[in-house]
Amino acid sequence: MEPEKPLAFFDRLFVPALGVLSAVVLFCLMVLTCVDVIGRYFLNHPVYGGFEITETLLAALIFCGLPLVTLRNDHITVDLFDAITPDWIYRLQHIGACVVGFASTGYLAWRLWARAVALAAAGETTAQLKFRLAYLTYGMSILMAFTAMALLVLALRRPHRHPSAEV
Repeated sequence: MEPEKPLAFFDRLFVPALGVLSAVVLFCLMVLTCVDVIGRYFLNHPVYGGFEITETLLAALIFCGLPLVTLRNDHITVDLFDAITPDWIYRLQHIGACVVGFASTGYLAWRLWARAVALAAAGETTAQLKFRLAYLTYGMSILMAFTAMALLVLALRRPHRHPSAEV
């Protein structure tokens, strides 16, 4: 039996929740697109605010996917030298990449939160539906913070080489 990964409760808690949330958002995008296309081209009546809803759902999908992909370690990687890199260097490289990623996503989460506060203070809304932009931006900030936490969790785990990189 394989030993449990460090902080495995993140996988048990966040991966299924973010997976379901991402699937629901993607399904809503699919339904909205179908209804909008049918309404636009066959009934000459598109969905009111369809473009704004699509923009909002796309942002939600992207930011739900970031911590999910990070926790599953499914980011696109370039493994040109993995086959010849010693394990200890590979581990240091993994930790370094996670630390840089943590700092970057942590900074972005902080800036998104500051932007959300400014949007809330200004009362900014979308043009047609008058949806408050601060709500979406707060959500984006929280999900970016989850991504930063996921990178810390990943740094504590042993990196896995891709099968093509093994000698």
